[in-house]
Amino acid sequence: QVTGCGHRTPIMASPVMAIKTLSVKHWQHSCGKCGCEFHVEEDSARMASDVPLYVAPSEYPFSILDRKKGVVCPHCKHTAIVNLGKGTNKKVELSLLMHPQWLAGSPKLDANGNQFGGSAQDDAISSSSWNQVRASKVRFLEVRGELPDEVTCPETNVTFKSGGGTVPKPANFACASCGTVQPIVTAVEATKKTAPASVYTIQGYSPKLAATNNPYGGRFFLPANDSSALNAAQAEWERRRDADLADYWPRSDIPFGHMTHQRQPLPQHGYLKWAEMFNARQMLVHSQLMKAICNTGTYDWATREYVLGAFQNHLRNQNMFSFWHIKLDKLAPALSNNNFHPKSNVVEVGVFPPMGYGPWSSTVEVLRKGGEWSVDPWEAVSAESLRRINPGLGGQIAGKSEKVRTGDPVLGAKVLCASSTDLDQLGDGSVDLVITDPPFGDLLHYSELADFFYVWMRLALKAKYPAHFTAEYTPKSLEAVANRAREPEDADGFYQRLLTQCWREAHRILKPSGILAFTFHHSEDEPWVAVLESLFDAGYYLEATYPIRSDE
Repeated sequence: QVTGCGHRTPIMASPVMAIKTLSVKHWQHSCGKCGCEFHVEEDSARMASDVPLYVAPSEYPFSILDRKKGVVCPHCKHTAIVNLGKGTNKKVELSLLMHPQWLAGSPKLDANGNQFGGSAQDDAISSSSWNQVRASKVRFLEVRGELPDEVTCPETNVTFKSGGGTVPKPANFACASCGTVQPIVTAVEATKKTAPASVYTIQGYSPKLAATNNPYGGRFFLPANDSSALNAAQAEWERRRDADLADYWPRSDIPFGHMTHQRQPLPQHGYLKWAEMFNARQMLVHSQLMKAICNTGTYDWATREYVLGAFQNHLRNQNMFSFWHIKLDKLAPALSNNNFHPKSNVVEVGVFPPMGYGPWSSTVEVLRKGGEWSVDPWEAVSAESLRRINPGLGGQIAGKSEKVRTGDPVLGAKVLCASSTDLDQLGDGSVDLVITDPPFGDLLHYSELADFFYVWMRLALKAKYPAHFTAEYTPKSLEAVANRAREPEDADGFYQRLLTQCWREAHRILKPSGILAFTFHHSEDEPWVAVLESLFDAGYYLEATYPIRSDE
């Protein structure tokens, strides 16, 4: 972020960027020379073995086993070949910290007076300079044991607070140069661009390391001190974006909406176009994937649409709103919280690795499993409920549930794209069951969230389905939500009127014995009164599957 003094300061609430508890085999041992006790550990419990290690004072003394050289006593440094026998597992707490020299940030201009890039709107040359200057300062420190308030890097002898990031209070940051505390959105908005981003760590996987007894399962962290791959990708994107890839990426603006301009003002964060939610390398990958899906080979259109399903999932994983979940130690895709809130700990996963959560293979796998299920469906049966019905059978289940094959394959379905307020394609009394999950008033605005995907998908689908994908954005006028951006005068009334009409249409198409089933999440936030009133207005008799309080 850029402050009034022209300094760029990273936004990190804490220098801690990864936390992990690993299991390692160990033996209790006494030194044959000094007599002091310590643990001998079979392998080094590390997340980033190539960075300095700080051992917390509370940690029990330990030594790593070297089967050729023996064991080194951590007290007197005596080395001996030992016969250890049978060991046991123990837990080792690890934290990976960013060194304060990277958190100190960088100046606004380079040595020649040129402004650094790094924003979605910046060119490849200025961004390359930015990437290089940030990569040159990346340095980590791994801490073993319960994280103390202060740690000292054994390589630089710099002591710093383990909880001291650059965020003094929510939505603000402190300039590392002049100390000014300033709202993040104020600093970003002044630049008229997105916040400059830079890569600081790489997490990789080594099959050779995994083949050993490595406690982290072959995974490792490395400081991202080489930006050449990122720079090359951005330069290639600049060359091809308006050439062979011109028709395969969206150029649409982000339209005014409640989710994008009122609840989370994206323009204040510099996001004016949907394409700006992706970095240059992601844009290069996505546009090439889109081009391949549309043109490669002689596949029929049904196959291409099938792959488009994977592409849509891939968009959630590969963008500048996906973030690293520190405690779960994995990627969390964009829209995990159903909003467009910009993230400070953005993560970008590899496109074609054979494992992990987020790559292309993981998005295709979901579709493959769905296809298999449609041929041979199953339902998860709770072990607890089965034990109530059939104690003998339920007692044979070891887990919480069991998959039960239904023998009822999916024979196909007719998909209609229409508003639930007007289902004229369906005759009166023609439907046995209507299942729906009503919108949550003003909490979720699905059409505005869906535009994130739609602007990409329409590139492939508008020629095939012109009635549904010719428009630049998803249709919104009949969305049954209380959207104050579109209905500023009476958003709640609009919501209830449309919802009532949806229930009336469902009532019309239901058979006399038909059932309308819907989920009802009771909470103070959901407009449950409006939902119930709209159902009564539509002529329904209500039956709750769980009791509700008498005052409701």
